[in-house]
Amino acid sequence: MVSLNVKYLYAHDVKNPPSEGDSCNITLKLVNSKDRIDLTKVSSGFQTQYSLSIPEAQSLGLLSSEQNEVDLFIENLILAANLVLRRTALSTGGELAKSQIEFEEQHEYETVVENRSDGKHITVIDSLKLRDTVHVMRAFTEEIDESGLISNLQLINKVSLVKLPNGARLKLANLKKSFNEYRSAMSFFDSLMIFKHLFNSLELATNSDGVDRKDSSLDIEVAKITNLQASETCDWRLFYNRTKHIDRTPKDLATFVEGIKNLANFVIPLRLAAETVIIIRLHKFLDCY
Repeated sequence: MVSLNVKYLYAHDVKNPPSEGDSCNITLKLVNSKDRIDLTKVSSGFQTQYSLSIPEAQSLGLLSSEQNEVDLFIENLILAANLVLRRTALSTGGELAKSQIEFEEQHEYETVVENRSDGKHITVIDSLKLRDTVHVMRAFTEEIDESGLISNLQLINKVSLVKLPNGARLKLANLKKSFNEYRSAMSFFDSLMIFKHLFNSLELATNSDGVDRKDSSLDIEVAKITNLQASETCDWRLFYNRTKHIDRTPKDLATFVEGIKNLANFVIPLRLAAETVIIIRLHKFLDCY
């Protein structure tokens, strides 16, 4: 029996990522649990720190105690966990430097000289100004489905073990690219970069069946898989294009400005779409091979 302990696991709000003026206190609750995973909150701050332990890691796919195998298992486990979450992003990244409300004293001196009958009177006026910076803590609770996490982990582990013909290796390579983009989205603290990585992940997962869909054909395929409106993917795609290319028309500029304004509202549905497509493509891939 091999037990595995991950001491430093960090959670943050993917919609409102950590910043100098924003932090979070996230409570993760394991549901549908059979005690195969233990998740314990350690502290809160710019990110919420957790420790994770797995009493029987071999039963979940850990092949050996070699460090490279352990690292790969942890990477896949975190990916599997993120794929069942909606708002919380998990990573092994470290915390930002912690700040508090700080008061900076600024003294301003004014000297007043008055000539009176009994001589000069000098008055020194000391004005003390306080400047403060406010740090906002966001708190929320999210459930993490243990059975769904383990199911995802088993799928991810399987694609690393299955023997594939050359054509299938290309499909798998594109699926893995999608994994990597999704992981990056869960690790970045910049909202625009989160959006871009999530859209890349969605596009790569959708096209991992070997069809290079672009423009409206991508929107239609995502809609078929996720039951979203094609117009929603179209909005993401058009905005994503504006983040990569120069604006040639007023309409291009308007699309970019509107996208920046709606960025926080794009992230959650885009993440859920990417998760859905990744899981469905994984199942379909493994059914074929």
